[in-house]
Amino acid sequence: MANSKAAGGKLVELVFKNLGLVFSILRCIKPNVVFKGNALITRYEDVTEVLERDWVFQVTYAEKMYKVTNGSNFFLGMENTEQYTRDVSNMRLTARREDISEIITPFVDKTSMDIIAASNGKMDVVQDLSRVVPTRLIGEYFGTPGWNETEFTDAATSMFQYLFYPDDPEVEKKALDGAEKTRNYLDQAIAERKANRNQRDDVLERCLKLQDAGMPGMADQDIRNNFIGLLIGAIPTTSKCAAVTLNHLFNNPELLVEAQQAARVDDDQKMIQFVQESLRLNAFAAGIQRICAEDYVVAKGTLRSTKIPKGTIVLAATQSAMMDWRKIRKPKEFRLDRPAYSYMHFGYGLHTCFGQYINLAQIPAIVKAVLKQNGLRRVSDMNVVEPFPVNLEIEFDA
Repeated sequence: MANSKAAGGKLVELVFKNLGLVFSILRCIKPNVVFKGNALITRYEDVTEVLERDWVFQVTYAEKMYKVTNGSNFFLGMENTEQYTRDVSNMRLTARREDISEIITPFVDKTSMDIIAASNGKMDVVQDLSRVVPTRLIGEYFGTPGWNETEFTDAATSMFQYLFYPDDPEVEKKALDGAEKTRNYLDQAIAERKANRNQRDDVLERCLKLQDAGMPGMADQDIRNNFIGLLIGAIPTTSKCAAVTLNHLFNNPELLVEAQQAARVDDDQKMIQFVQESLRLNAFAAGIQRICAEDYVVAKGTLRSTKIPKGTIVLAATQSAMMDWRKIRKPKEFRLDRPAYSYMHFGYGLHTCFGQYINLAQIPAIVKAVLKQNGLRRVSDMNVVEPFPVNLEIEFDA
């Protein structure tokens, strides 16, 4: 029995190390697989079908979100209900898209360059930059810098892993400990701000103004829970995406030169494409998990038509979809001219990442600041402790 379990563990490890190959084979011979209460969807058209039908394929995060917030949900864990619409709408009134060019990008540019300038030509991109910048942006833009910068970042990262990755008792304990500290800190930050109003124009102040106006869903606890959900999505994702992008460019010297040229002339649109393509070829995650709320047939009317029984846990493999040659032209090539539909880094459908536009400004800005450095070189390969990079050491001419 022990040998059987060990062999099974090695097989799973082998599959995860070769997901790209596994997905490629499945897209050809068995695009939709149902096995022991689980389903895997691999082709672009079928992945989008699953994620578009949110009333059938529902989110799975509510139970864990209740633990993180100590009794409430966040709109990421909600179905398309009145509360979902209310909470998303409220936060869009406070975290505004026009803030990206007016507040967010200038702050990220300056903060990134200041950190790099103080590094004396040697730094760990992950520990010194890609984790730090989004945390400081949360402090500046949201008005909640955390009780301790490193611990605040660690708490957000552990909560993300708890919510979106397979169950692990150690991760759960760390995440829930971090969640408790985060709740206590945010409760205190909200109370302190309410005693000292109208000193800043940030997301917290805007939330309290909605509260003043009697807006439903803007009680102190509602604000706190929304902040928890947003910081979970903002810090670890930004850090990982920036590090993965830079590592991919270091692995491809010709691309690195081209990216540096774009960075030095502040071609921000091209920088976005470098990030998007790097992440398409080095996906943030294998896919997005959903649970099937009713019997449903995916790809109905085709040879790959597959019945998904009610209660099935479904993985819509966005990593696979972004490599599907039926929709993505020459998917193995790095190309800067791909249309926006080629990318699913921020999800698809109802639960597309709330902060996708912020991330599409912040991640390229962090990457750009590094690429601007003369004599840029990687000291060692990126070190990853799944699911996040933990080190990427670089040097440059100070």
